[in-house]
Amino acid sequence: MSRKKTKSGFYLELIRTVFQAVDEQGKLRNRVVAITSATPGEGVSHVVNLLAEEIAAQTQNRVLRADASALQNIRMTDPSQVSRYCEETAIDNLLTLSKEAVTPSVSVATGSRRASNWESTPEYRADCLKALRWNFDYVLIDCPSPAASSEVATLAPLVDGVCVVVKAAQTRRGQIQRCRQLIDNADGNFLGFILNQRKYPVPNWLYKRL
Repeated sequence: MSRKKTKSGFYLELIRTVFQAVDEQGKLRNRVVAITSATPGEGVSHVVNLLAEEIAAQTQNRVLRADASALQNIRMTDPSQVSRYCEETAIDNLLTLSKEAVTPSVSVATGSRRASNWESTPEYRADCLKALRWNFDYVLIDCPSPAASSEVATLAPLVDGVCVVVKAAQTRRGQIQRCRQLIDNADGNFLGFILNQRKYPVPNWLYKRL
């Protein structure tokens, strides 16, 4: 089997088990998912891009790929207008919310950055996520590692679940465990690990958690 087919098969299985899982009422369990990594540089953005494109292609549903940093910089009176910042892509049913589309609020007098509504008001954050959920069938949020940002802990209780990207031959077991513990402590729903750039058999302790 070619490498391309193997990778495609992996993402199709991930979509089936995570993004197409339904509850007792037949409703999708995981429509809004944050994706992060235990340490920086493990390929989160790459994984989010591939997943978003694959979900859009396979389901034909409306999909948003969002940068956590873009959400952090949002400053508007009505959070229900957040979808106005979303930009179209070459794929008809896939949109993006990038940090370039949202300008941080800066004080002209001092040049210092003021706190956005997202940072300062928990209710505002919840309303923004509700608005995105209303406008899109799936929302995938690209989050930096907890070692670099607190965004994962902020988003964990607001999204349906959190996946953790693990780069083969780089991430240590203790780092992975601490990342999962942070998600649990933030009242988040840990969905599992996504192994990136694997070139060797999956260790038994990690395979059991996939």
